[in-house]
Amino acid sequence: MKRLLALGFTLLAAQAQAAILFTPHVSEYAKLPRGGYLDTTLVYSSIDRIRDADGRKVALGNTAIPPGEAISASLLLGRYLWIGNFFENSGFKFLADRDQVLRVIGTAGRQSASGAVNELSRDFGQSTRSSGLGDIFLLAGFYGREYHYGPLHGNGLYTLTVKAPVGSFQSDSLLNTGTRYWSVIPQLSHHQDWFGRLSVDATAAFQYNSAASRTAYGGLTPSKPASVFNLEANLAWKFSEHWFAEAGISHYQSLGSNRFDEVSLNLADQPVPPTAACETLLVPAAQCGLLDTFFLAPVPGQYRDRGIRNSVATAGFSYVYRSSAVFSARAALPVAGRGSQFTVPYHVCLQAPCNADTELPGARQNALLSGVQEAAAISASPYFELRLVFLLFAP
Repeated sequence: MKRLLALGFTLLAAQAQAAILFTPHVSEYAKLPRGGYLDTTLVYSSIDRIRDADGRKVALGNTAIPPGEAISASLLLGRYLWIGNFFENSGFKFLADRDQVLRVIGTAGRQSASGAVNELSRDFGQSTRSSGLGDIFLLAGFYGREYHYGPLHGNGLYTLTVKAPVGSFQSDSLLNTGTRYWSVIPQLSHHQDWFGRLSVDATAAFQYNSAASRTAYGGLTPSKPASVFNLEANLAWKFSEHWFAEAGISHYQSLGSNRFDEVSLNLADQPVPPTAACETLLVPAAQCGLLDTFFLAPVPGQYRDRGIRNSVATAGFSYVYRSSAVFSARAALPVAGRGSQFTVPYHVCLQAPCNADTELPGARQNALLSGVQEAAAISASPYFELRLVFLLFAP
């Protein structure tokens, strides 16, 4: 019991999906030829450390899980991009000379945890494995006009993305490939090219999240995820017609707090032995000696964290094959951040049901819990990315 409730329960699913989706690559926002593009991205991370509410790197579960335990997370993105002009030769003067973009992004993932993480979750009646299709992202927008100043040329890109929460979701799972809330994401992006060698891609995006229709893992996913602000930039240097090196930085943080209205995380096997009451919940010795067993239950209420943030540095390379395919490899290292944590009081009772009417006077205890999954957990472990872009129809 001591290792289960008194300490912070710090487990998570994977890197936040939004950060992966919008971190720019080489010439990500450049004005591209009209046509259809396919690209797929594979992201992998073995997560053994996360950020707590003060930004410190902590092991999964702190002392509840021995060193060396980890969560493995793989995320596959498939994206189709169309560039053209619906309004060419029409009366819509603003759009007639600005190409439009449409993009559909589908996700799939597989996530699993090592033995001690699984055992800890089972003590709470929860599971840790998950695989399946994720949410779908629909993007629409248009390019700004290109401009040229000597060796510099550039353009803007203005888009709106909607995330539809259709992915696989289990309420008892620590790890889910889908969410249960909608997101609307306006995004401003810019591309510059200098001397035909250096390219700069930068973007700012605001992600508005709706309330969640369902929560998971004992209510440790937010019932109302905070909205998030994203800033990203990427620099790429062209060594030859085929090879590029790149480095970038991304930062996102919530605007306000995540809200947790449905916390129900509790030990599955109750009543709990009396030794746990003495050693962990600090029930007075006189009371503990009289107890045969006791029951626990979280106090219902609305809880909030302090918000989340994450900063990640990236580095990699890209290879262009015949102007119709691009292969990229990249590593990402979290450099700073803050995860979701909040304090929840627990009733301590002699009988079930355990609630305010049946709890022992003065025995109520607090537990520091951590939010899980992509709106709340911040990984402190690196992740790795492989990407393939293919031009379906050459201009």
